[in-house]
Amino acid sequence: MSRIRRSNENQGFGYNAEEHGLDPVEKVYRDALGDGIEAVLGDGAEELSDVAKGLNERHVTGPSGESWTEELLAAELNRLAR
Repeated sequence: MSRIRRSNENQGFGYNAEEHGLDPVEKVYRDALGDGIEAVLGDGAEELSDVAKGLNERHVTGPSGESWTEELLAAELNRLAR
């Protein structure tokens, strides 16, 4: 029977931005965007336009500090998925 590992034994299994060569500024941006999307979806947004609007209302800015549009959000999600 296998044993469930304690959380402090699971080091190395999480996402580590440094391992992927991610710039610290990019990591902060991605974390803020992820948190914002999670909050907007949690509030019931279903359409991409609703997510963009919700991010703007939460002052989560785009990759160059701009407001979100549906088109920009689609392009950015595509970029981040690669």
